Amino acid sequence: MTNELAAWLTLGGTYALTTGAALLQPSLAPSNILFGVALPAGRESDPEVLRLKRSYRSGVFGLSALIAAIAVALAVLNGGGSEGELSVWTSALPVAAVLLQLAAAGGWFVLSHGKATRLKEERGWTEEEESRGAADLTIRSRQRLAYPLLWFLPHLLVIAISAGAAALFYDRIVDPVIMHYNAQGLPDRIEPKSPGAVFGLNLTQLSVLATFLFANYTIGAARLRLAPGAPQEHRDQQVRYRRGMSLLMLLLGLGILVFMGAVQAFMLYGGGGQQGVWIGAIGLVPLLLACGSVFGLMRLGRGRQDAPMPGEDANWKLGAFYWNRNDASIFVEKRTGIGFTLNWAHPMAWLFLALIVLMIVVPSVMG
Repeated sequence: MTNELAAWLTLGGTYALTTGAALLQPSLAPSNILFGVALPAGRESDPEVLRLKRSYRSGVFGLSALIAAIAVALAVLNGGGSEGELSVWTSALPVAAVLLQLAAAGGWFVLSHGKATRLKEERGWTEEEESRGAADLTIRSRQRLAYPLLWFLPHLLVIAISAGAAALFYDRIVDPVIMHYNAQGLPDRIEPKSPGAVFGLNLTQLSVLATFLFANYTIGAARLRLAPGAPQEHRDQQVRYRRGMSLLMLLLGLGILVFMGAVQAFMLYGGGGQQGVWIGAIGLVPLLLACGSVFGLMRLGRGRQDAPMPGEDANWKLGAFYWNRNDASIFVEKRTGIGFTLNWAHPMAWLFLALIVLMIVVPSVMG
């Protein structure tokens, strides 16, 4: 496997993953939510609803295929350039393609959200919404909705082993240290050996662990509102869904931390002349973990429903961002895809956002 092929496989896999996630968006959302708009009971199979989902998928697929074709064409046309030019093209093109694909899918979602809102108004479905939702205030005291912190001890052990090995073999690490490889698998950032250069990736591991701890916390802390028609059935579904999500977060987080430890080992201790290729190849590991997580979440979320209040659509800006000053909840279940999001009208939401940004920025600066 060549350096360039390893890079294109990794970045191409990322593009395929983002495209697949975008195409699956209508299937990942609760069955009674259409692009962020709540549907009354029994309207999920309406021909217009199904047509709107098909239109979204075909539009996103067409745009994604067009962006990929343009990226490949540009890569082929510039394949005869110098080595420096090739490095720029092979690095920038796949990243730009992924960003364009995300923007295109997001724009099509907003367009579909507007169509879904108009459809609901034209059909008079607002009058069919349930007048209330049931709340279970005791469920958290009776059973856990997410796995406890002790289940993250293996994650901490992986970080300890990675940092411990770096400390143990510190004197044997070659000076200077390779910090980054370009898209061709060649070193393009080298720094003098220092604690920051050697242990920087371990700080990033801690940041990743904190992110998964936060995600696991939101699973258990998010608002739990039950459908009034079948509160017990909905409660059982929510328990299975949330515990399953918590387990997937545990496994995905552990896999990513192991992957980062492997990358650190190749960068510090070397892997022969092909370490850049090996790092590019093992870059497929988190992609495979992410794919497995998406399909696992699809199985967990199959048939799940939201329990919206009348008029709540107005609180979901563009169908994706929840803004409700009258809701004391900080975390709520998403209407787009799977997982939980913040109530952006709550002051604590911005504090959580600032903490997340700090967890990302600080390790990068210190590293």
